[in-house]
Amino acid sequence: DTIHERLDIIEEKVMKTVEHLESEVKSLLNIISETASNIPIAPGTPLMDIFDGKYLVGYNL
Repeated sequence: DTIHERLDIIEEKVMKTVEHLESEVKSLLNIISETASNIPIAPGTPLMDIFDGKYLVGYNL
C-alpha cells in the first residue's frame, strides 16, 4: 500500500509538471507568433515555417 501511495504522489507531481511545461510552451509559442507577425517582411520574401507545421496547429504565423 505504501508503494501505491508513493506512486500516486509521483504521478501527481509528474502531471503537474507536464501541465506547467505545456503552459510554458504555449506561452513561448504565443510570443514567437506575436514577434513573427510584428517583423516587417519585404514583399515577395518567401515565408518559412521552421517547425514544418508540426507544433503550430492553431497558430497563424
